[in-house]
Amino acid sequence: MTFSRLVFTFYLAATVVHVSVPSMNWGQVLLAPDPDVPSYVSPDHVSGKLTISAPETMKPLVGAWVEELVRRHPDLNLTMVREGSDTGFAALLEHRSEIAAMPRRVTADEIAEFVKEYGYEPTEIPVAGDALAIFVHKDNPVTGLSLDELDSMFCEERRRGLKYIVDSWGLVGVMDEWFEAPVQLHGKNGKSRYSYFFREEVCKGGTFRLQLTDAQGPASVVLDVETDPKGIGFSAIGYGTSMVKPVPIALVKGGRYIEPSIQTVMDGSYPLRRNLYLYAAKPPKAEATTATIELIRYILSRQGQQEALDLGYLPLPSDQITRLISKWSKQPTRAARLETPNRPVIE
Repeated sequence: MTFSRLVFTFYLAATVVHVSVPSMNWGQVLLAPDPDVPSYVSPDHVSGKLTISAPETMKPLVGAWVEELVRRHPDLNLTMVREGSDTGFAALLEHRSEIAAMPRRVTADEIAEFVKEYGYEPTEIPVAGDALAIFVHKDNPVTGLSLDELDSMFCEERRRGLKYIVDSWGLVGVMDEWFEAPVQLHGKNGKSRYSYFFREEVCKGGTFRLQLTDAQGPASVVLDVETDPKGIGFSAIGYGTSMVKPVPIALVKGGRYIEPSIQTVMDGSYPLRRNLYLYAAKPPKAEATTATIELIRYILSRQGQQEALDLGYLPLPSDQITRLISKWSKQPTRAARLETPNRPVIE
């Protein structure tokens, strides 16, 4: 999907209310689902049972999809198992659910454990995207940071291999009066989706340094960095303001810095972007249940992707959705179908 096919709609008023700070860049626009993504068309009648396990970080998103689908199909019995862990995979392994929501792709060890339990690999379905930005004060002259430098700033274990703690701005090439200035860390600790994302993708599953100032939420991180010229923080990519700037990120030290733009996030080149997934326990040659198919059809529809956007996630590219729909829309009933409206509506 080309950048010219992405559709934007201004969302300034709602964003300012939510963030409580002046908005700019990502904060001024909300990416809408591609107009080529089909709308959901409800079959005449859908029934069946399905249990979905979801971690705390994905509970609002999965809950929104489940609630809307049950509203449309009252005879559909969807149960969401709320997991206290960072993934919903444990419930799937223990046969407490048929589908697990995951904020990341499963590991090779997790797949091996699943195969040992079920005798086949889980079916993977991407359902939305997510992205983080690293913010510094607008006066900070840093031109970019690598993932290993961020790891050595924020993470206790430094699992990306840098031998020293990055605790001053001179250690990442910022000179003059900034050379000995201390790095002040801001972020959201605990079980938030943003802290889990950062710890998984930057710390490689490690923990935060004790020096991290624990903010109340993603908007508070930006407010903290606004008032701290030597500060740096991670937050949702849409929370930029005129008083902070997002830092370009490189995969490795000395690598090419990638700006956190809408284009780089959607084309996958920005390092702090990833997909969210559902994993289904479905034998390779078996038909999926009616409930499973209908849930996936709704999630991959324009309405389902819009709900993800409303909760701060990113839509999947339309070409990826088209490939996924082709695998899930053929069965079990002809009434279950996705239709593209004659005139796309930007919601």
